[in-house]
Amino acid sequence: MAVREILEVSDLGLDPWEGFVYLKWFMNDELAKPTETIPSRRPLEARLAHRPGVLARLHQLADTLDQSAGDDCTADQAEERVSAQVRQLALEVLAQWAYEANAQTQAQVPRQHPSAIRSGKKKR
Repeated sequence: MAVREILEVSDLGLDPWEGFVYLKWFMNDELAKPTETIPSRRPLEARLAHRPGVLARLHQLADTLDQSAGDDCTADQAEERVSAQVRQLALEVLAQWAYEANAQTQAQVPRQHPSAIRSGKKKR
């Protein structure tokens, strides 16, 4: 019965080794292969060019990281500084998302409902 259990484990790509089981594929592919290439993306600055608030907040986060590394601060102080900046970044990103989603919805309404009236009194 024990031999069958070992075979089932081996069939799954696992090797028993003195009571320790490890995944062959995890151990072999733990580091990225140098031949793999990351698909090319536009630079972050270019992607955020029309989102100046988010870009400014990212720069502030980087500045905070630089200052925290240069100051004689504890890990707790650095965490507090960075956490505050990340919260502000999240608020900035969500505000930008809301602005863009609203603009997109406003642009779609005239096409989807051409008889809709943008402003004025409602007819009864």
